[in-house]
Amino acid sequence: MSVKEVLEAVQALSPEERAQVRALLDTLPDAPLSPEEEAQARLRAAGLLATGRRSASGRARHTPVEIKGEPLSQTVVEERR
Repeated sequence: MSVKEVLEAVQALSPEERAQVRALLDTLPDAPLSPEEEAQARLRAAGLLATGRRSASGRARHTPVEIKGEPLSQTVVEERR
């Protein structure tokens, strides 16, 4: 049976039967993680890796700070000399 045929069969079920199918699917074990995904999951669990992505709107909340005097980049270059 193809995935398309399975989907059509599930769509033909009553709402109660679909709920049962969904519950059974939720009990299936997840596919094994790649070593990289497993490492990332461990880092997230330890709180060492952020779970969400930053959005462009998050950057809009910050306002630039006015600095008096010469540009900061110029100050850094002069201090390195």
